[in-house]
Amino acid sequence: MFETKKTLIVVYKDELLMNQLRKLVESHDDIDDDVVGTRDGSINIVSWTEKVWLGNKKAGNIKGKILFLDEIKGMDKLIPVIDVIFDECGIKYGWAGNQAVLYADTKSLLKRADYDEFLKKLSELPVPSFLKTAKDDIKATGITTELLTRTEENESTEGQRKKGGLFKVAKGAIEAGTEAVGKVGNRIATTTEELFRNKSLMKRQMLFYGVVKLYNDGLESFMNM
Repeated sequence: MFETKKTLIVVYKDELLMNQLRKLVESHDDIDDDVVGTRDGSINIVSWTEKVWLGNKKAGNIKGKILFLDEIKGMDKLIPVIDVIFDECGIKYGWAGNQAVLYADTKSLLKRADYDEFLKKLSELPVPSFLKTAKDDIKATGITTELLTRTEENESTEGQRKKGGLFKVAKGAIEAGTEAVGKVGNRIATTTEELFRNKSLMKRQMLFYGVVKLYNDGLESFMNM
């Protein structure tokens, strides 16, 4: 049976964030009768900038479901009355009637440890790679770990006869590996520290995290209310 698409008006500040949501909604990821996120082909997204939203609101041209990505002007009158459906790492989404909002508060990640833990969670989600810089740097430690492992195995299999010569080789490899690990560690620390201090980027990371969570766990329910 033919099913009419439901329209979702998405009001945004960050076009990339809105496109991330559109990509998820328009992807054909359902598996047989199992719905992943929202049912394939069930939603038509109409994207509005904050300026377009304010113009239509003033003219009274608002109908259907609306999702606000980030704190759009006027959200201070909506956020206090929404039913919060998701609240994690300072990221929240919820709805009141036909209006839903996703927003983030960087003050919830004031501790470096909390932010590092958030980055680990973010790295597991399908978001743009530039938002996961620290994860990419961490991968480099695998090279030095492998080098050290091979060195230990070589020394064991060659036996005592060549122990002296291998010791020198192993020592050199370990020293080089230790130096590399140190450099990688410093780079990771520097990268995550820069991210931690960049609150604008942090908020963007949080919103992308929230969009994926909303798509996976909440948007279908909101559209079917």
